[in-house]
Amino acid sequence: MIRAAEEVRRLKVVPSNKISSCGVSVDGTWQRRGYSPLNGCTTIISIDTGKVLDAEIMSHYCRTCKTNENVRYKNKENHECSNYVGNSGNMEPVGVYRMFERSKRLRKLQYSQYYGDGDSKGFEEVKNIYGNNSVEKLECIGHVQKRVGSLLRKLKKNVKGLGGKGKLTDIFIDKLQN
Repeated sequence: MIRAAEEVRRLKVVPSNKISSCGVSVDGTWQRRGYSPLNGCTTIISIDTGKVLDAEIMSHYCRTCKTNENVRYKNKENHECSNYVGNSGNMEPVGVYRMFERSKRLRKLQYSQYYGDGDSKGFEEVKNIYGNNSVEKLECIGHVQKRVGSLLRKLKKNVKGLGGKGKLTDIFIDKLQN
């Protein structure tokens, strides 16, 4: 990830002691769907290179600690334990905040453009992290296309007379999405 950040800095032609601005795609994934996962991961990918710049793995639970709670655990201080306390639905915004917060210090990058998936709460956490309105939110066209297709299919199903020959069909919706 350090090399990926250096590559972005080279593309932006910025002196080694200066902070470079760049656009990033941000998304999270979870151990299971819904708002009850014990583990989650949030990543930041460079728009310029397509390489991962940072990742934050979060966990509510540590199997080692749980298994050994009645036994003296010798290497407890050397082991990474659960690093998140709170509602599982807030894992993504917290992970995004942690990565943006360390971006200048560790990567010498300022993530100035936030490409999200439309349902991300992470942007609200970081829009002013470098100063007032320092991060701009942009929508990823792939996520917009997916949402439009899903909503059109739902509308076709729920509104009588909208679907059928010469009207809104799945083939036409697919064409709109691509």
